[in-house]
Amino acid sequence: MNRKGMTLIELLVALVMSGVLVAGVYRTFISQQHTFTVQEQVVDMQQNARLAINRMTRELRMAGYGRLDATFFVIGKVHGTYQDVVTPNGAGSVTVIGGYQAVTTLSAFASQGQNFILVNNASSFDMAKRQYICINGIDSHQIKTIAGNQIELKDTLNYAHLAGEPIFLITAITYSHGIIGDPFRGVAGDPLLRNDNLGAGPQPVAENIENLQFLYILKDDVWNGNKWVPDPRLNVPAAQRADIRIIQVNIVARTDRTDPELAKTGDGFRRRNLTSNIQLRNLGV
Repeated sequence: MNRKGMTLIELLVALVMSGVLVAGVYRTFISQQHTFTVQEQVVDMQQNARLAINRMTRELRMAGYGRLDATFFVIGKVHGTYQDVVTPNGAGSVTVIGGYQAVTTLSAFASQGQNFILVNNASSFDMAKRQYICINGIDSHQIKTIAGNQIELKDTLNYAHLAGEPIFLITAITYSHGIIGDPFRGVAGDPLLRNDNLGAGPQPVAENIENLQFLYILKDDVWNGNKWVPDPRLNVPAAQRADIRIIQVNIVARTDRTDPELAKTGDGFRRRNLTSNIQLRNLGV
């Protein structure tokens, strides 16, 4: 009887070839998985950096909204701390003041020269942290008293206002690089924090920020060729803060995890550096 089958040598050759094939497929899978993971990390990092820049750009650009000027907060500082529209807090932090939140509307016509207004809902205001208001972006005042939905002002209205015009709450917003509990720590990998100074404390805006720096360009600085003259400055004396016209934001974001391949020659983190010159369009008008 003639029986056909595989010899031991044939079986071993088949096993070796199968092993080589499986190893090749596995190596390709691992390579593709590594590439996918790296790309995912890079995308997250870039989104982080863009989110941080976009959020800061919107709010820094609106600094001074409500026709605020250098003299508006001289007597009563916002939260007892800030009297300038832009307050540099060191290299990695800045505080800007403006009418950022439209919280209610006028419920009745308000005449020029009167010292009170009627609003539809006064619950967003108080005599502590929420005592500065802006009517329709052009008439800013400090609250003297609140009785129901009637708000008495410390001075008189500069303009007449129609019922339905928006009332903005003027707030001081602080951006910093640190952690909750120590918002000015500024260690690589700390989040970007935003604090509206209304009681909730600093809140994370973007994670894994390696460095954050704010530089300032004043009204008499000149763009010459491809650079500012003088160079954007880190510190601005209190007497010159009213002259700030542009905030230059430099932010360095990094990936959440290290790349083992990069770790062979460095620390393994991939990084992105973004710089934005933000013009403060409500100042100096």
